[in-house]
Amino acid sequence: MLSNTYLALFFTKQTSLATWDRVGNLDRETALYKKLSEHLKKVSFVTYGGKKDKKYSDRLNNIKLMSVQWHKKEINTVFELILKYYPELRQTNVLKTNQIKGAEIPIWFKKKSGKKLIVRCGYLHSYFVRNKTTDKKEIENAVRLERNAFIFADAGIVTSEWQKDIIVENYNIESEKIKVIPNYVVTEVFQPNLVSKEFDLIYVGRSEEQKNLDNLLKALYYLKKKKKNVSLLMIGGSYGNEKVREFATKYALNVTFRKNVPNFKLPMFLNKARIFILPSRYEGHPKSLIEAMSCGLPCIGSNVVGIRENIEHMETGYLCNTSHESIAEAISVVLGNESLRKTMGVNAREYVMNNFALNKILKKEMAVIKEVVEQ
Repeated sequence: MLSNTYLALFFTKQTSLATWDRVGNLDRETALYKKLSEHLKKVSFVTYGGKKDKKYSDRLNNIKLMSVQWHKKEINTVFELILKYYPELRQTNVLKTNQIKGAEIPIWFKKKSGKKLIVRCGYLHSYFVRNKTTDKKEIENAVRLERNAFIFADAGIVTSEWQKDIIVENYNIESEKIKVIPNYVVTEVFQPNLVSKEFDLIYVGRSEEQKNLDNLLKALYYLKKKKKNVSLLMIGGSYGNEKVREFATKYALNVTFRKNVPNFKLPMFLNKARIFILPSRYEGHPKSLIEAMSCGLPCIGSNVVGIRENIEHMETGYLCNTSHESIAEAISVVLGNESLRKTMGVNAREYVMNNFALNKILKKEMAVIKEVVEQ
């Protein structure tokens, strides 16, 4: 059955292969679908980079590329897709979303063609919007889109049980329809490497308010005043964040900034640090955390939704609150206890291997596709 299945993945709204490449995630995000293409009749990507995405074709292996421009009026994006790729679209059996944002287009195609639809989200769109804004209209639009996506879907995929519980309760969706498939880690790439440690801490990710970097830097300043000079490597969005850099400079903190690094090159930086830290105010199912755990790093994470589900305190990692005092205390405790660091690092690697290894996630994805096709 699967050998006759053609899956089309619709990218997130406005997202292109160039977007993935720019933030260093192209290899990570395509890994699962390259594996799926070995088992399905065909896999295609519907992307929104237009002609610019064509240059990535040779990095997609057997994945077919259907790339168009993103138009302000989404119906115009649909029309361009139909004009350019109608014969290809007709061959597809299963449509899938990468996130909720952008789900309108595959929903439209399902309504018109009756094709099967899998709605996948790495994070709950409505939950993140509620945390970012108090604008009632924006929140209502997010909830409406999310509700419609899961109602029209033949199956939904979320990355955590708590996300499933919210969808089932809020949208009156049958529990069996929503599958929990966590993010995956390419564990052969993200693995421990015994190299010399150059940094006490490493943070990888974006730099918006959600990530709580203000309190992370305040924690370093707090420790500095106590004569503890803690070094931190920050990779990603913080490189271009003037506010973050100005604070580090103003208080002469021992912080090294680096631009986005291609995902598969991250392990060489992760392994140079003693501890990975993620002090976010909330998360979905953070890939940066489980990738660091896969490298055998002891991880400090805030005790919030999306992080505490993946860290068993003082077993697979160390939990703290989001205040700078609590973050500073956690850093001080973990840095000062080499035995604890070693234990948490070994346990973290085992936890990832048992739950998030790519081949395990591949089997779960294939089971959902098979179930949907056979409905």
